[in-house]
Amino acid sequence: MGGASGGRRLRVLAVAVLLAAGGALVPGAGVASAAGRAPVRACPAQAGVPGPPPGAVPASVPVPDGVDVPTTAAVYGARYPGEVHFLVAPAGWTCDAVFFAGDGGEQAYVHPGAPAADPAGTRFDAVVQAVFVSGGAQTNVDLACGLLPAAGAAPNTCNAPQRSPATRVHPVPTRAPGLLLAAVGVPANTREPNLPTTGGPNRTVALVTFQSPGGPAQEIGCTLPASASPVPTCQAALGHLLATGAAAKQLTRADLAAALTDLDAFTAGYLAPQP
Repeated sequence: MGGASGGRRLRVLAVAVLLAAGGALVPGAGVASAAGRAPVRACPAQAGVPGPPPGAVPASVPVPDGVDVPTTAAVYGARYPGEVHFLVAPAGWTCDAVFFAGDGGEQAYVHPGAPAADPAGTRFDAVVQAVFVSGGAQTNVDLACGLLPAAGAAPNTCNAPQRSPATRVHPVPTRAPGLLLAAVGVPANTREPNLPTTGGPNRTVALVTFQSPGGPAQEIGCTLPASASPVPTCQAALGHLLATGAAAKQLTRADLAAALTDLDAFTAGYLAPQP
């Protein structure tokens, strides 16, 4: 990781959990970032799914200190019944919000090209995909335990498939009791059964978080071609979810700063140009 990026991670973080209800931001631990605000590109509402009224996605949100959104990327806002979630992905791409009414699962897929009728069942060569809400206690466990075996420890039961031997899992240090964080790297042309957007021609980096014993769990994967200079965008995508998601509520500012530094270093190292 470059020295400038490492320096940014060592600054004291000011964190806002960017969840909106009825169009108003709900602050989490910490305070809004001094890094300023970023405009939000609203994801179109999923057809046939009830949610907040039009305009519920705010026009801009605070950017957590320690997370740098490059000029080639954007913050997308996906609205769901009662709340809005945000993710960072390349600017100008298509955002598909997915809501599973049966269990309340909330996901978003940001990808090139036209909207996908079934994003969860579509194979993308390039995509940023996030699981904001898994849908329940067992889906929390299964989202994480294939990559974080400790998430499946008793009394939990893990129904996730065994991970690919080519997948690299890097535990991100945390001192928060019961909080498990892992950075994940998947080579190109490798199918990782616990990350459904893998298997295409580009490498994937991901972040998985789990709060034991029963969750919540969240996940974000970033799969970009080398021509898109993936390191800064994927660092922003993974770091933004870490700094604004469920895990941030369990971390002190210093521990979150250290986790972001570690996550950035893994992302830069894994996506470094190959000889």
